[in-house]
Amino acid sequence: MVLIMKKIFTYLLLPIVLLSLLSIPPSLAQQGLLRYADRKATEENYFEAGKGYAEAFGKKPSYQAAKGAAIAYDKMRDYSRAYDWWKRAVAYPEALQQDRLAYIAAANQAGDMDAVFAALDSMGASKPEALRNLNLDSLKVWYDAAGNTRVKRVQSINSSSTDFGWVKSANGGTYFSSDRGEAGERKKSGLRIDKSYTYYSKTSDWTGRNFLNIYSVDEDGKVSLFEPPVPGVFHASDPYPLADRDLIFYTVTRDIRKSNDYEVQPEIYYSQLDASGNPVDFVGLPINAPLEYGLKSPFVDESQNRLYFSSNMSGGYGGYDLYYMELDEAFTFGQPVNLGPLINTAGNEIDPFMQNGSFYFASDGHIGLGGLDIFVSDRKGNEFLGVKNMGLPYNSPQDDFAFFETDDHAVVISSNRPGSTGLDDVFELETLDMDFVAQVLACDGTAVSGPLEVQLTEGSEKRTVAVEQDGTGLIRATISPDQNQEISIKKDGYFALEDKSLSSKGMSDGKLEKTYQLVKIPYRTAVYVDLVYYNLDQSEIREDAEAPLDRIAELLTSYSFLNIVVRSHTDARASDAYNEVLSEKRADAVRNYLSKYGIARSRIQAEWLGETELTSDCGEGVPCSEDNYQLDRRTELLLEAFPEVGKSYPVPPEMRGIDLCDVSTIQLPEALPTIYFGFDEATLSLQDKMALERVALMLRTMLNRRLAITGHTDSRGSAAYNEALSERRALVVKNYLEGKGIASERLVYEFFGKDKPINDCEEVPCTPEMHRLNRRTELSLPKSIPRLNKHWSQKE
Repeated sequence: MVLIMKKIFTYLLLPIVLLSLLSIPPSLAQQGLLRYADRKATEENYFEAGKGYAEAFGKKPSYQAAKGAAIAYDKMRDYSRAYDWWKRAVAYPEALQQDRLAYIAAANQAGDMDAVFAALDSMGASKPEALRNLNLDSLKVWYDAAGNTRVKRVQSINSSSTDFGWVKSANGGTYFSSDRGEAGERKKSGLRIDKSYTYYSKTSDWTGRNFLNIYSVDEDGKVSLFEPPVPGVFHASDPYPLADRDLIFYTVTRDIRKSNDYEVQPEIYYSQLDASGNPVDFVGLPINAPLEYGLKSPFVDESQNRLYFSSNMSGGYGGYDLYYMELDEAFTFGQPVNLGPLINTAGNEIDPFMQNGSFYFASDGHIGLGGLDIFVSDRKGNEFLGVKNMGLPYNSPQDDFAFFETDDHAVVISSNRPGSTGLDDVFELETLDMDFVAQVLACDGTAVSGPLEVQLTEGSEKRTVAVEQDGTGLIRATISPDQNQEISIKKDGYFALEDKSLSSKGMSDGKLEKTYQLVKIPYRTAVYVDLVYYNLDQSEIREDAEAPLDRIAELLTSYSFLNIVVRSHTDARASDAYNEVLSEKRADAVRNYLSKYGIARSRIQAEWLGETELTSDCGEGVPCSEDNYQLDRRTELLLEAFPEVGKSYPVPPEMRGIDLCDVSTIQLPEALPTIYFGFDEATLSLQDKMALERVALMLRTMLNRRLAITGHTDSRGSAAYNEALSERRALVVKNYLEGKGIASERLVYEFFGKDKPINDCEEVPCTPEMHRLNRRTELSLPKSIPRLNKHWSQKE
């Protein structure tokens, strides 16, 4: 995990920093330069040590020189140079595993995440246990989740020097800290700048940078040196002006002379400001003790009369901890109170800031991206409720600190992340919102009215985005830039819609517009029909019924959104009651047959209609042929899509990518019969009528379909005679279907005589069977029916 990684780097690299510098053996050719660099490193003069190792490497490249330079620049927080030197060091065969860990940490701090992942992967089974337990996917997610903000350098303040800690006063002026070198008569002396501002008497501790000073910026953008009146100041930083009083707190490190080696640590002072914003006096906190411990990062919560600060006084949890002291109107201070282990760690916590109940601070002890990170905790009364890393872009693999928010919600931070021109720069965070507008239309192109159930998310962590609707199918939202989004839209009676391809990445016009189509669910739409027939007074499934039922079972097994309606009939012979029972048995026989394929009875709607819906004219007392009675002894099989009216169905996978507004796209292709005739005949056999009954059932249940009928003859006889004969053959089919209730305008017929034979008997002698195949009426659907997918067509 990302969070674990920073802690791993902290603990594993500690012995490298403490021990490695003392264990690098100088080569004979580099003895002088390496001995000098080693001595400076031991003295903690990393500026000179880094230069020495770099010069030694220039004389003769070596593992010892590269590693020494890498560690020196690590200590100076010069992450880019440290990374460059670690890359050189780990290229040597004598590089240790700890060196590779240091290289990974440097790559992380330099922002080269590809190198981090590649290096971790390359360690394989040799990884330390802590690294083997890293979740690299979580690390990638962390860096991918940038939110809807970005940072930009504040151009009017930043320089090639260190600039940090921007705050705004009540009168509109601003203050910040910098080492840009305008420190009056102060001279460079033995000091180390490492964000603790500790001053040493040892002259070898010089880092090559100027003293820290406070600067003010007026409303016209003019930058002026703000010099605290405290005598003997080396460093001045961390300004915090009060809103309700003309008073400013700050941190100083003073020149305190003693005979022996000693260490002077920072203190907190405050001063009154005159009408021009200049300090007129100074008062130190009663707990200042610069030879014992340090105090810095003052912040006053004026609503609660509390001074928050950071200190490494004894009794804390390690490093610098955050404390507060109560203060009254006379600026009498209470005793310091440690904020406790939820806020403080074994590392360092600095830069407290409170706004609207949220407590912000910087820490290198809490788990984060690297270096100092900015964290937030909600405060309720005297209790803090959890600690959260602010994430990207507030934090980076480098140091991020000094969070400040103005009354008009402008947010600034300080950081030495890539893009900084100095050691630290002041950055402003800006929200990058984009407009998302979606119009939801029905199949006819009109807006879908009424409320919609909409869920819009963005980012890899699927953050929920609030949406607005106006009841006319218009959806509006504010989304983040350079993010992937997903939307789902639902409405009762419509297919749910999902779009996982939304993205605002690479867009520059500030608006993402989409049009979506919601399709009404075609409840109880017939998609396939068939018929099976029975013997007189029997309900057993005949052999000729098995193939149609096998096909029905196959479709029901393949597609869960289909159910079947089984409508069983009898002829008119016997009593009504008897026929009703017989038709029920026939329906049960179909259900039992389908159950062999595992089709649940709940998916089978059975109807037994007895003799109430005859397909022939063979009513009671009406003389009728046995063929017509056979047509009445039948079960109609209707496959229906989306049979439960009101149920919210998702779009089935087979239907994705087709035009759902065209109901024919969900209807299966029918294997239409071809009617064959005897020589010089135009009459229908029983088998022909049974086949046409299925066609009539299809047309009665699928009103969007039309039928093309074409009549043909064999090649014998004259063209005129065969043309008339082929017309009679087309008409006998058309008339039969019209007799079954099919409207004439849905039936298109043509006749071609002997012009379009199956077998060309003019060229070669034809057998009787070849002539029979020419004597036919063909049926087809003039409108091409798109198939749901390849799977459907394979089952024709």
